[in-house]
Amino acid sequence: MFICFGFGSGLFAQTFKNPIRDSSRSEASEFRIGLRYTSDYLFMGRSDSLAAPYLSPSIAYIHKSGFFINTSLSYLTVKEQARIDMFKVSGGYDYSKNNFESGVSLTQYVFSDESFAVQSEMSTYLYAYVGYDFNVVMVYVDGSLGFSEQTDAFIGAEINHSFYAFKNKLRIIPALYMNAGTQNYYTEYYNNRSSQTGSGKGKGAQSSATGYSQTLETQKFQILDYEADFQLIYHLNQFKFYGSVTWAFPVNPYTITNATGTYTEQLNNDFYWSTGIRYTFK
Repeated sequence: MFICFGFGSGLFAQTFKNPIRDSSRSEASEFRIGLRYTSDYLFMGRSDSLAAPYLSPSIAYIHKSGFFINTSLSYLTVKEQARIDMFKVSGGYDYSKNNFESGVSLTQYVFSDESFAVQSEMSTYLYAYVGYDFNVVMVYVDGSLGFSEQTDAFIGAEINHSFYAFKNKLRIIPALYMNAGTQNYYTEYYNNRSSQTGSGKGKGAQSSATGYSQTLETQKFQILDYEADFQLIYHLNQFKFYGSVTWAFPVNPYTITNATGTYTEQLNNDFYWSTGIRYTFK
């Protein structure tokens, strides 16, 4: 459940809270290039009514000490709106020893003015995690801050277990996640971006009614969603092939007030998948 494409040195983070952490530490520094396709953009279990499938090339430099920097762009592949929808750069530090892992990162986002991604009003994301392998299961907890016009705080928890096959070349990881936090960024998305309200900047919003405004009670800290994830990683020499499927179950809808009255946000369970390839230059 750790966020949002590429927090940590691995280039296989999903959309958008559950990357594959590559805790193996090389004795030498290395470059990694990757390409990933994700079927939709979700954040904390929420998504726009219009799907946002992304094709995302990326490049990273990982120092043998654990410090890293990576950057990627996400190309929206919807035929009528094909464009570079998001650019991000992040840097941080990953640490692992014996059964213990930890890390911290800072990521800066630049979204297209037309983007209708749920997270598109958020510009900066500060993130930290710790994890411990109990052999039976791997447990992670994280904390993060998201900066838009206001600041949001998040915490999360993950439990997973890795299975190996084909002489350890194939790694199979079922996982469960829980996310909690505030959603000030979500109010800004609804007022400025959502394709459902007519006030958004995305082309999808232009077909909705205009003059629509609302506020959400998003300062309350509470559980936002649960997720179930199934990941596959295949290692072949300097290549890594990746695939995953994720089911998201958002909870605790907010009350929305607008010109027509007050109603409860409608939440829908969602499913998305991701696949990619990475090459490492030793």
